[in-house]
Amino acid sequence: MEILAQTTTLIAHGGFGINTDILETGLINNLILLGGLYIFLGNALGESLGQRQTEIINGVEDSEKRLSEATNRLAEAEKQLSQARVIVDEIKKETRLTKVKLLTNDYEKAKNELSRRFNVATTTLKNRERLILSEIKQNISLLALKQVVSTIEKQTGLEAEQIAYLEESIQLVGTTGD
Repeated sequence: MEILAQTTTLIAHGGFGINTDILETGLINNLILLGGLYIFLGNALGESLGQRQTEIINGVEDSEKRLSEATNRLAEAEKQLSQARVIVDEIKKETRLTKVKLLTNDYEKAKNELSRRFNVATTTLKNRERLILSEIKQNISLLALKQVVSTIEKQTGLEAEQIAYLEESIQLVGTTGD
């Protein structure tokens, strides 16, 4: 209270000053209090700060170790990725080659099959042509023989028995050509 009274007096007289009374200002009490705190809490505070510093250093070292491991894993993953790309490119190349081989093989098979079918068709047509020509020759021969017989009949006046014998002979000639 007294300090308040002095302060109001100083304010009323228009000035401030320094109080030099050590006991009145409590400077000694504050110094004793600080000294006690330093003595009693200094060691505990130092240990606490030391532990905290150790934890921080360990945390930083652990983070650096994890960063190093992550960097190593990243380098390994990039190496594996590059190897995988090489393998994928190789597989793509082999796939293209296999595709070309399969297409070429299919082309050759189709070409050979068409050639075989063409040869079979050509052979079949030639055989039919020979058969038709043979039949035409046989028919021409029969017609020629009939015309010869008819001419001979007109010129010679053969009897019915002889005509029947000639026609029977012509029929036999026609059937032996088959």
